[in-house]
Amino acid sequence: MTSSNPKNPFAVWHGIDRSTINWQPTINRDKCTGCGLCVVTCGEKRNVFGFDFDEKKSVVMYPENCMIGCNNCTVACLWNAITHPDVSEARAASKRIPADRLKKELEDKLSANPALLV
Repeated sequence: MTSSNPKNPFAVWHGIDRSTINWQPTINRDKCTGCGLCVVTCGEKRNVFGFDFDEKKSVVMYPENCMIGCNNCTVACLWNAITHPDVSEARAASKRIPADRLKKELEDKLSANPALLV
């Protein structure tokens, strides 16, 4: 997968080319039992993982679809087979987002979802 694909909704993250951000899962194939929990966990919209039926193991198919800072698959993996880069990578990416862009995105989100206001 490349971030230059205009049909990829995850190619850009807050205006930043996703391919420039070091955040993706890695599977230790020796630890992976092939249960598929990671495929299910990240499979609703992002489809980061796929499954190799020949080897009966999960595989990272679309690493750039991984949400920056999310590590739900790492937490969910009962066999500690999945890792992510150090969280400092996600924090560094977040610092690259211009403050005015975040403010505008927040205003738009709250305007479109008034139920989020307390």
